[in-house]
Amino acid sequence: MKGHVFYTTRKGYVSGAADLADTVKGCFLGQAGDWCTTPAQSINYASCHDNMTLLDRISRSTPGVSEEDRIRMNNLSAVIYMTAQGIPFLQAGEEMLRTKIDASGGFVENSYNSPDSVNSIKWDTLEDEAYQNVYNYYKGLIAFRKAHAALRLTNAADVNANITSVDGLDENVLAFRINGGVNGETSNGIFVIFNPNSTETSVTLPDGAWDVCVNADHAGTDALTTVAGFVSVEPISAMVLVKKK
Repeated sequence: MKGHVFYTTRKGYVSGAADLADTVKGCFLGQAGDWCTTPAQSINYASCHDNMTLLDRISRSTPGVSEEDRIRMNNLSAVIYMTAQGIPFLQAGEEMLRTKIDASGGFVENSYNSPDSVNSIKWDTLEDEAYQNVYNYYKGLIAFRKAHAALRLTNAADVNANITSVDGLDENVLAFRINGGVNGETSNGIFVIFNPNSTETSVTLPDGAWDVCVNADHAGTDALTTVAGFVSVEPISAMVLVKKK
């Protein structure tokens, strides 16, 4: 999602790399190579105690990009691993755009020996509206995942039988149709779209009416709007829809 773990100036899927969609697709399905044969073996995350925080990693690889777009990249990363098959892992502070900057203004990658001024969570950032919005976005994603059992399949057979990758989309755009009824899922289906491009994309929906629960700005279990036929997905964003009963 965010780029090579060691070559930190390289872009990732969410920041505009053009050759990583297939890798993200495999990870989304809980089938990330030979070492992972079932979603139960996949721990999905965008940042952890090692290496840079998510926002720092995005910032390092996107010089000249606006803060607004970097936040969009951050949130798109969160939607991907929060809706993917497998077990989501969240590093404390990512939900409030945690950053680790040293006294010289540089990004700290391995902060095991850094002082509290680097490692501490800066709670006062939540006074900033942009940080509050990200915090609430993550809360909404967590609530959505908890509400939908089809996002928590435990074996590859169920994944292959109930999740379909959508073809014919714009380059780098990914979409998945997830069946309702599987694993105790109470909805009639879920449709997930990822658009890492800097331009809007249009995606044709399966038949029926669909409630939009996640878009570029909001996430949760309540319908933001109801659509049918097709949707337009904003640049550098995701959309998650639930089929109305």
